[in-house]
Amino acid sequence: MTTETDTDAADHTPRMAARRQAMIDAAAAIFFEHGFERASLSAIVRRSGGSLSTLYQLFGSKEGLFEAMITQRCAEIMEPLTAPRPPDQCPRETLTRIARGLMGVLMDPEAQGLWRMVMGEGIKFPHLPEIYFRCGPDPVQAAMTRYLGDLHERGIVRCPDSTAVANAFCGMMQSDLFYRTVTGMRAGPDAAEVERHIQKMVDLVMRMLAPG
Repeated sequence: MTTETDTDAADHTPRMAARRQAMIDAAAAIFFEHGFERASLSAIVRRSGGSLSTLYQLFGSKEGLFEAMITQRCAEIMEPLTAPRPPDQCPRETLTRIARGLMGVLMDPEAQGLWRMVMGEGIKFPHLPEIYFRCGPDPVQAAMTRYLGDLHERGIVRCPDSTAVANAFCGMMQSDLFYRTVTGMRAGPDAAEVERHIQKMVDLVMRMLAPG
């Protein structure tokens, strides 16, 4: 007789972990292609080579699989932006590095597809945008807030409200360039246009951070 404990243990075997990853990868492809509502679990199972019973065992439902996919993709996309920064690097250089990383994410086709999907499906599934922000933008803004707060405490810049400045910086990086690209109103910018945008936004933020 298989107990609940036995089943939980089986979920963590390398074989089951591989099946789980295969289903998440297949789900990402199907969801990006068809959207959440029109995506078929049967198509996901066929692409992953698994079974419906395994899918339900691992994720519980279509919604559970969707949430797992969003959580993993957001974490993978945003991880480089939340890595620790050298403490003695000059603020402009650090902000430029963060801005380049952030623009790399914003211009990434898969990240844009994820954004479109979450915004489109969020009306019917309000918890999905919550997951997206918790796993994606929120950690980036939190890391920036800590970084700017540390600079303020050390007297390197004047930034008494590091949260507001971090939020403003991330918002400015998106701006018109991102929204016109992600909605298909224009083609993606080339490297030179992206770099000009980055330098303008970094200049604006540096003006906010009057030296201490």
